[in-house]
Amino acid sequence: WVCVNKPTGITTHWAPGATRGKSVLTSIVKRQLSRKVFPVHRLDHRTSGAMLLAFDTDTAATLHKAAIRQGQKKYIALVRGEWTKPTAEFVVDKPLKVQDVMKDAKTKFTLLATMDGEQERSSLLLCEPLTGRTHQIRRHASFMGHPIVGDSQHGDSKINRWWRETKGLDRLALHCWSIDFTLNENLYTCRAPLSEEFQAILQSTPLWTSALANEPQLAELPFDH
Repeated sequence: WVCVNKPTGITTHWAPGATRGKSVLTSIVKRQLSRKVFPVHRLDHRTSGAMLLAFDTDTAATLHKAAIRQGQKKYIALVRGEWTKPTAEFVVDKPLKVQDVMKDAKTKFTLLATMDGEQERSSLLLCEPLTGRTHQIRRHASFMGHPIVGDSQHGDSKINRWWRETKGLDRLALHCWSIDFTLNENLYTCRAPLSEEFQAILQSTPLWTSALANEPQLAELPFDH
Protein backbone atom coordinates (compact mmCIF):
# COMPACT_ATOMS: atom_id res chain seq x y z
CA TRP A 1 0.00 0.00 0.00
CA VAL A 2 0.99 3.64 -0.40
CA CYS A 3 -0.03 7.03 0.96
CA VAL A 4 -0.19 9.94 -1.49
CA ASN A 5 -0.88 13.66 -1.20
CA LYS A 6 -3.87 14.29 -3.46
CA PRO A 7 -3.98 17.77 -5.04
CA THR A 8 -7.22 19.72 -5.12
CA GLY A 9 -9.19 19.33 -8.34
CA ILE A 10 -8.28 15.67 -8.80
CA THR A 11 -10.97 12.97 -8.76
CA THR A 12 -10.14 9.95 -6.58
CA HIS A 13 -11.16 7.27 -9.07
CA TRP A 14 -12.85 7.03 -12.41
CA ALA A 15 -16.64 7.19 -12.45
CA PRO A 16 -19.22 7.99 -15.13
CA GLY A 17 -18.77 11.64 -15.99
CA ALA A 18 -15.15 11.78 -14.85
CA THR A 19 -12.32 12.48 -17.26
CA ARG A 20 -10.02 9.55 -17.88
CA GLY A 21 -6.32 10.04 -17.50
CA LYS A 22 -4.47 12.79 -15.73
CA SER A 23 -7.40 14.19 -13.68
CA VAL A 24 -8.06 10.84 -11.96
CA LEU A 25 -5.83 9.99 -8.99
CA THR A 26 -5.81 6.22 -9.42
CA SER A 27 -4.77 6.59 -13.08
CA ILE A 28 -1.94 8.99 -12.18
CA VAL A 29 -0.57 6.70 -9.44
CA LYS A 30 -0.95 3.63 -11.65
CA ARG A 31 1.26 5.27 -14.29
CA GLN A 32 3.80 6.40 -11.69
CA LEU A 33 4.11 3.03 -9.96
CA SER A 34 3.39 0.81 -12.97
CA ARG A 35 0.80 -1.18 -11.05
CA LYS A 36 -2.90 -1.01 -10.37
CA VAL A 37 -4.05 0.68 -7.16
CA PHE A 38 -7.29 0.54 -5.20
CA PRO A 39 -8.49 3.51 -3.13
CA VAL A 40 -8.94 2.70 0.56
CA HIS A 41 -11.21 5.72 1.01
CA ARG A 42 -12.04 8.85 -0.96
CA LEU A 43 -11.66 12.59 -0.76
CA ASP A 44 -13.96 15.03 -2.51
CA HIS A 45 -12.78 16.36 -5.87
CA ARG A 46 -11.87 19.78 -4.39
CA THR A 47 -10.42 18.44 -1.10
CA SER A 48 -6.68 17.81 -1.01
CA GLY A 49 -4.51 15.72 1.26
CA ALA A 50 -3.57 12.27 2.52
CA MET A 51 -5.04 9.31 0.67
CA LEU A 52 -4.33 5.65 1.17
CA LEU A 53 -4.14 3.36 -1.87
CA ALA A 54 -3.69 -0.41 -1.78
CA PHE A 55 -2.24 -2.77 -4.36
CA ASP A 56 -5.01 -5.37 -3.98
CA THR A 57 -8.60 -5.47 -2.77
CA ASP A 58 -7.86 -7.53 0.37
CA THR A 59 -5.32 -4.97 1.58
CA ALA A 60 -7.73 -2.16 0.74
CA ALA A 61 -10.39 -3.76 2.94
CA THR A 62 -7.93 -4.33 5.80
CA LEU A 63 -6.65 -0.75 5.61
CA HIS A 64 -10.17 0.66 5.45
CA LYS A 65 -10.99 -1.00 8.75
CA ALA A 66 -7.69 -0.11 10.44
CA ALA A 67 -7.18 3.43 9.14
CA ILE A 68 -10.59 4.78 8.23
CA ARG A 69 -12.97 3.06 10.64
CA GLN A 70 -10.62 2.70 13.62
CA GLY A 71 -7.88 5.27 12.90
CA GLN A 72 -7.72 9.03 13.35
CA LYS A 73 -7.94 11.55 10.51
CA LYS A 74 -7.13 15.23 10.93
CA TYR A 75 -7.94 17.99 8.47
CA ILE A 76 -6.83 21.60 8.13
CA ALA A 77 -9.63 24.02 7.26
CA LEU A 78 -9.72 27.75 6.62
CA VAL A 79 -13.15 28.96 7.69
CA ARG A 80 -15.15 32.17 7.70
CA GLY A 81 -15.31 34.24 10.87
CA GLU A 82 -13.31 35.11 13.95
CA TRP A 83 -13.36 32.33 16.56
CA THR A 84 -15.54 33.42 19.48
CA LYS A 85 -16.10 30.07 21.19
CA PRO A 86 -15.13 30.11 24.91
CA THR A 87 -12.59 27.31 24.41
CA ALA A 88 -10.10 26.35 21.70
CA GLU A 89 -11.86 23.00 21.20
CA PHE A 90 -15.46 22.66 20.11
CA VAL A 91 -17.37 19.48 19.28
CA VAL A 92 -20.33 19.48 16.91
CA ASP A 93 -22.59 16.52 17.67
CA LYS A 94 -25.35 16.80 15.08
CA PRO A 95 -26.96 13.99 13.06
CA LEU A 96 -26.72 14.33 9.28
CA LYS A 97 -29.00 13.00 6.58
CA VAL A 98 -27.34 10.37 4.39
CA GLN A 99 -29.49 9.02 1.55
CA ASP A 100 -32.65 10.19 3.33
CA VAL A 101 -31.63 8.53 6.62
CA MET A 102 -30.52 10.56 9.65
CA LYS A 103 -27.26 9.22 11.08
CA ASP A 104 -25.18 10.21 14.10
CA ALA A 105 -22.31 12.53 13.23
CA LYS A 106 -19.66 14.14 15.42
CA THR A 107 -16.69 16.39 14.57
CA LYS A 108 -14.08 17.93 16.87
CA PHE A 109 -12.74 21.35 15.86
CA THR A 110 -9.57 22.81 17.40
CA LEU A 111 -8.52 26.41 16.90
CA LEU A 112 -5.07 26.97 15.38
CA ALA A 113 -5.39 30.69 14.60
CA THR A 114 -8.00 33.42 14.17
CA MET A 115 -8.03 36.99 12.89
CA ASP A 116 -10.50 39.84 12.73
CA GLY A 117 -11.30 42.34 9.99
CA GLU A 118 -14.24 43.16 7.76
CA GLN A 119 -13.86 40.73 4.86
CA GLU A 120 -10.77 38.83 5.94
CA ARG A 121 -11.90 37.75 9.43
CA SER A 122 -11.36 34.04 9.47
CA SER A 123 -9.94 31.12 11.43
CA LEU A 124 -7.69 28.18 10.75
CA LEU A 125 -8.96 25.00 12.36
CA LEU A 126 -7.79 21.44 12.94
CA CYS A 127 -10.79 19.20 12.25
CA GLU A 128 -11.18 15.62 13.43
CA PRO A 129 -14.22 13.71 12.16
CA LEU A 130 -15.26 11.21 14.82
CA THR A 131 -17.75 9.62 12.42
CA GLY A 132 -17.62 9.38 8.63
CA ARG A 133 -20.61 10.97 6.91
CA THR A 134 -20.73 12.58 3.49
CA HIS A 135 -19.37 16.17 3.58
CA GLN A 136 -19.40 15.88 7.38
CA ILE A 137 -16.71 18.48 8.15
CA ARG A 138 -18.13 20.91 5.61
CA ARG A 139 -21.67 20.55 6.93
CA HIS A 140 -20.71 20.73 10.60
CA ALA A 141 -18.47 23.75 10.00
CA SER A 142 -21.37 25.53 8.33
CA PHE A 143 -23.72 24.51 11.15
CA MET A 144 -21.51 26.13 13.80
CA GLY A 145 -21.35 29.36 11.80
CA HIS A 146 -17.87 28.90 10.31
CA PRO A 147 -18.32 27.60 6.74
CA ILE A 148 -15.17 26.52 4.94
CA VAL A 149 -13.74 29.07 2.52
CA GLY A 150 -14.28 28.03 -1.08
CA ASP A 151 -17.23 25.76 -0.29
CA SER A 152 -19.77 26.58 -2.99
CA GLN A 153 -22.37 24.17 -1.57
CA HIS A 154 -22.29 24.87 2.17
CA GLY A 155 -20.32 28.12 2.30
CA ASP A 156 -20.55 31.89 1.89
CA SER A 157 -20.31 33.07 -1.73
CA LYS A 158 -19.33 36.62 -0.77
CA ILE A 159 -16.41 35.46 1.39
CA ASN A 160 -15.41 32.87 -1.19
CA ARG A 161 -15.22 35.60 -3.84
CA TRP A 162 -13.12 37.86 -1.56
CA TRP A 163 -10.55 35.13 -0.96
CA ARG A 164 -10.50 34.21 -4.66
CA GLU A 165 -10.12 37.77 -5.97
CA THR A 166 -7.93 39.18 -3.17
CA LYS A 167 -5.75 36.23 -2.21
CA GLY A 168 -5.98 33.95 -5.24
CA LEU A 169 -7.57 31.11 -3.28
CA ASP A 170 -9.61 29.36 -5.96
CA ARG A 171 -10.20 26.05 -4.19
CA LEU A 172 -11.96 24.44 -1.26
CA ALA A 173 -9.80 25.32 1.76
CA LEU A 174 -9.97 21.82 3.26
CA HIS A 175 -6.97 19.49 3.43
CA CYS A 176 -6.63 16.00 4.93
CA TRP A 177 -3.43 16.58 6.89
CA SER A 178 -2.82 13.26 8.61
CA ILE A 179 -4.07 9.70 9.10
CA ASP A 180 -2.91 7.77 12.18
CA PHE A 181 -3.63 4.08 12.54
CA THR A 182 -2.36 0.73 13.82
CA LEU A 183 -1.80 -2.16 11.41
CA ASN A 184 -0.31 -5.51 12.41
CA GLU A 185 0.70 -3.99 15.76
CA ASN A 186 2.66 -1.22 14.01
CA LEU A 187 1.69 2.43 14.43
CA TYR A 188 1.63 4.50 11.24
CA THR A 189 1.30 8.24 10.73
CA CYS A 190 0.66 9.33 7.16
CA ARG A 191 0.98 13.10 6.93
CA ALA A 192 0.38 15.16 3.80
CA PRO A 193 1.88 18.67 4.03
CA LEU A 194 -0.11 21.61 2.69
CA SER A 195 0.71 22.52 -0.91
CA GLU A 196 3.18 25.36 -1.42
CA GLU A 197 0.38 27.43 -3.00
CA PHE A 198 -1.95 26.97 -0.02
CA GLN A 199 0.88 27.69 2.42
CA ALA A 200 1.79 30.87 0.52
CA ILE A 201 -1.78 32.17 0.79
CA LEU A 202 -1.88 31.46 4.52
CA GLN A 203 1.55 33.04 4.96
CA SER A 204 0.16 36.27 3.49
CA THR A 205 -2.17 36.56 6.50
CA PRO A 206 -1.62 36.90 10.27
CA LEU A 207 -3.07 33.39 10.64
CA TRP A 208 0.15 31.62 9.68
CA THR A 209 2.40 32.78 12.51
CA SER A 210 -0.22 31.98 15.14
CA ALA A 211 -0.95 28.59 13.59
CA LEU A 212 2.74 27.62 13.59
CA ALA A 213 2.99 28.47 17.26
CA ASN A 214 0.23 25.92 17.93
CA GLU A 215 1.28 23.35 15.32
CA PRO A 216 4.88 23.78 14.02
CA GLN A 217 4.62 20.80 11.67
CA LEU A 218 2.32 22.83 9.43
CA ALA A 219 5.47 24.34 7.91
CA GLU A 220 6.51 21.01 6.36
CA LEU A 221 6.70 21.10 2.56
CA PRO A 222 5.44 18.33 0.24
CA PHE A 223 8.00 15.58 -0.40
CA ASP A 224 8.53 12.24 -2.15
CA HIS A 225 9.61 9.35 0.04
